[in-house]
Amino acid sequence: MNVVKEVAKTKDEALRQVLIKLNAKEEEVSYDFKEIKGGLFKGVTYECRGFLKIDLINEVQEYLRGILDAMGLEVTFEVKTKDGVSTIKMYTSNNPIIIGRNGTNLEALTTLARQFVKNITDNGPKIILDVEDYKDRQVKRLERLAKNLARDVVRTKADIEMDNMNSYERRIVHNVLTEFKGVKTESVGEDPNRHVVIKYDK
Repeated sequence: MNVVKEVAKTKDEALRQVLIKLNAKEEEVSYDFKEIKGGLFKGVTYECRGFLKIDLINEVQEYLRGILDAMGLEVTFEVKTKDGVSTIKMYTSNNPIIIGRNGTNLEALTTLARQFVKNITDNGPKIILDVEDYKDRQVKRLERLAKNLARDVVRTKADIEMDNMNSYERRIVHNVLTEFKGVKTESVGEDPNRHVVIKYDK
């Protein structure tokens, strides 16, 4: 991965030099700053360290390939980036093993991938892993369930507690019911028992 470091009197100038070296726009680069204190009569300067997000995504893919190779699985990748979130879709020789029961193996791989990024930078791209269209189907199923339960709440005027979910799943429920009239949502409990309550809202 090509990491560029530049030092300047201001953060903006240091970043500008990094972008020139990488021939990239700011949104295409992960970067951070380090303050360098000068000696007597010398002002503070800033070091900007930056690299292309796509290079980091490629490193993540190779990291995942190593894990899956050790499991005896062949894998190919497809990457789509939207609104600062990179979705890495994996196509393997045994998708059910990668997904695991209720997606537990996929969640574990996602945690490993995000920690891999965090070990390199605190300003890396947000990553979501998917196996073919498993996450897409999961999102649609969860949205459908949330809307059906919301209709029940409006009809009965009684709150409904959903099953325990991770933060990604809870966010899906909150988002899909934001504009749903007659209900409001709230996350309650502590992980791993945190869940969404769909409440009647007059």
